[in-house]
Amino acid sequence: MGRIVVIDPITRMSGFLGIEVEVEGDKIIDAKAVGNLFRGFEKILKGRHALDAVYLTERICGICSSAHSVASTLALEDALEITPSLNVRYIRDLIHAFDIIQNHIRHFYLFTVPDYVKFDSINPVSETCHKDYRIPDNLNNKIQGDYIKSIEYSKLAHVGVALLGGKSPHNHGILPGVVTGSLDRFRIEELKSMINKIKDFVDNYMLEDVDIISNYYNDYFEKGDTYNNFLSFGLFDYEDFSYVKPSVIINGIRQEFDKDKIRENIAYSWYKPEGGQVVEDINKEGAYSFVKSPRYDKWAMEVGPLARMILSGRYKLQNSTMDRITARCLEASVILKIMQVLIERIEPVEEKIKYQFKDKAEGIGLTDTTRGALLHFVSLERDIINRYDIITPSAWNFSPRDENFFGTAEKALMGTKINDVNDIVEVGRIVRSFDPCISCATHVTVRR
Repeated sequence: MGRIVVIDPITRMSGFLGIEVEVEGDKIIDAKAVGNLFRGFEKILKGRHALDAVYLTERICGICSSAHSVASTLALEDALEITPSLNVRYIRDLIHAFDIIQNHIRHFYLFTVPDYVKFDSINPVSETCHKDYRIPDNLNNKIQGDYIKSIEYSKLAHVGVALLGGKSPHNHGILPGVVTGSLDRFRIEELKSMINKIKDFVDNYMLEDVDIISNYYNDYFEKGDTYNNFLSFGLFDYEDFSYVKPSVIINGIRQEFDKDKIRENIAYSWYKPEGGQVVEDINKEGAYSFVKSPRYDKWAMEVGPLARMILSGRYKLQNSTMDRITARCLEASVILKIMQVLIERIEPVEEKIKYQFKDKAEGIGLTDTTRGALLHFVSLERDIINRYDIITPSAWNFSPRDENFFGTAEKALMGTKINDVNDIVEVGRIVRSFDPCISCATHVTVRR
């Protein structure tokens, strides 16, 4: 048996996550991604009014909350047979896009950059967390300056969410069939200016910074590879233009997407079947996470910006730590171009809707978002939620193993060469490349 190292929590990420690895010699031979906190949003929603799903599921996350308002709205539109107008879709997608952009900028600069850039004057990141810094001082200082500059532009994207959705985070603008924000021509021009300013920063600073980091840490193009299985539910997909359509690649081969092939496995999760439901069981033998294991046709899948860039034909078919980081920055530029198209199409027209509830109805909402493929399922009895299911992107990427496969992030850690078992910087770099968003219990780092 090798040496067991537990890092809990992984820092500089949204939420909390524990990672346990077994190191033999200088390689990781086993890995576990541990989600320690039962959230229970599906239980919270049962018995609530149907429209509560939009606002309550946004509280799953503070940094990507618009994603859940979109997915829950899509599920309710499916259940209630509502088709929103193109104008509503454009505005909804702009809210969603602004939220993706603020996250991508923050994740790169605030969460990822400190892994590779040595900070000497910016608290609290001025304390070095490891020894592997390679970038020359002049370039290192440039990225430090851009780190500070990035805060202005991520904040500007948050303002975009608020202008269109009423507030940010947890916007109030997205509902089935409508958007509730008030628009006029002045505000539209203001939003255009904001998009252009953010795009200038991404194209002229962020892309240059990720290029610098990838050049000095090019060995991370060889670390953190997964199964070559990629999944997207589609994002910004219109008849006359599209970023990425619902699509899937298995073992490097593209296949037709089929939502009926999505299943959740609980073999190593703290759950058990009971009375036709799945209930928590913290004493379950062999289990180690409250995260379930979503699978597509039994395969563990990678979701997120790299998956979307590959599936849309904008990035070569390869995956690694540095590929994920690079693809996220490139995607920010792609999405900002799409935002420039959408803002030219929206009209300041108010739309109203009256909801008609059936005796029974079901709906599914599938969308890609900041961290990848997001699914919401709702079952209604008239206007009351009878059942609600959510599969988040981080469940795809940070699921525990099943009978056949490690979880995606676990697979990325397997076989990684460790330079210093007492300073395992490789684990944090690989894990953060997925942009995890998991709410788990906070513990301390333990080595045994």
